[in-house]
Amino acid sequence: MEEINQIKENQKSKFWNGIGGKLIFMGGVIGILLIGLLIISGQLSSREDTYQNAQHEISKSAGGILHIDGPFFVVPYRKTWEEKVYKNSTQFTETRVLNGYEYIPAESVNMDFNFDTETRSVGIYSAPIFTGKANVNAVFNVQVPADMGGVVYYPSKAVLCVLTQNISLMERPVLNINNTNYDTDFFNFDGVWALGTKIPLTSGKFTLSTKLDLRGAIRFAYKISSKDTKVSVNSDWKSPGFTGFTFLPDFRKISDEGFSAQWHIPFGSTETDQNIGVDFVEPVNIYQKLHRAITYGFLFIIVPFLVLFLFEIFAKINLHPVQYLLSGAATVLFFLLLLAISEHALFEPSYIVAAVAASVTVSLYVISITKKYALGLIMMLMFTLLYTFLFFSLRSEDYALLLGSLFAFGILAGIMYVTRKVDWYNIAKK
Repeated sequence: MEEINQIKENQKSKFWNGIGGKLIFMGGVIGILLIGLLIISGQLSSREDTYQNAQHEISKSAGGILHIDGPFFVVPYRKTWEEKVYKNSTQFTETRVLNGYEYIPAESVNMDFNFDTETRSVGIYSAPIFTGKANVNAVFNVQVPADMGGVVYYPSKAVLCVLTQNISLMERPVLNINNTNYDTDFFNFDGVWALGTKIPLTSGKFTLSTKLDLRGAIRFAYKISSKDTKVSVNSDWKSPGFTGFTFLPDFRKISDEGFSAQWHIPFGSTETDQNIGVDFVEPVNIYQKLHRAITYGFLFIIVPFLVLFLFEIFAKINLHPVQYLLSGAATVLFFLLLLAISEHALFEPSYIVAAVAASVTVSLYVISITKKYALGLIMMLMFTLLYTFLFFSLRSEDYALLLGSLFAFGILAGIMYVTRKVDWYNIAKK
């Protein structure tokens, strides 16, 4: 019985000291490192929230996102009707009254925007703001709404206006209507703010021209309302974004001096939310890149572990799970180091510094614990390949999945080739 127990103990000892126990310990270490990677991912999300809050504060103080709609003639009306109501089983007739506004859009609109941009900062965070001028020209062919169905219009109280917020304007403009200048004020139509002037409305043609001194941040958007719309935007911002709007520009030119874009919508808006515009995109959003980088964090844990494990098989060394843990921790901290540095410097130099720091640290550590310089050089080559792959993957967003798939498959194929002659059943004896 004692001999049987001794045999079982020897088998257990061989298992835990052999390849089986090594793999189990490595699995535990990988789990610990994945938890660390999740903690870094949470820190990244927290810093991104702080960045977005800072952008919001900068945008708010600079006038916010610039929205413009119109111009319109706004005609107040009153609608009355009789409605039957019941109280205590007795029928009564009550008169209902609804006050509202009729919006009459322009026949054609031509707007020319010119924006100058600058970057404002709060602490280490920044956001683009812009100021500029808009030349607005519009033509109206007005037919005064006729009273009918209990609706009474008040064209004598009409307002010719452009829908925008007061914080978006730097100066009070003057509206030139049919070659006559009118002072402007802000009006509130059931919660909708508009800059305009009161002018009695009659059927016929009206022409409007004005210049607006505008300011805003991050985005400019114009809502289409007329039957024929022409808009041009010129700015010194080098990285505009035109997606996320109903219509892309018919013409655009982007250079180191800025951009210009033109739209022509030769038909009326069939929907209430059709718009055109531009986003003043920051050239590098490090948080988006870092989120994409962390998706490859598992590879940065597994691949160095596989290389160390192959060292044990082919270089006749024995590594402790703690040594795996320390090596893996350095590769995981690469992402935290990249986040910390890139918030204060350009992304590419930050990436190089973080990658060199992690790869050199682990490579020197391998040389120190194995006393073999060749293994350290192999580890350095592995990290060079790994960080080069990640760098080009982050730069090629459209091909990131393809590159990642090919890279992972290439690693698997390489390991299969290197270990093709390994006798896994007897490796523990050797």
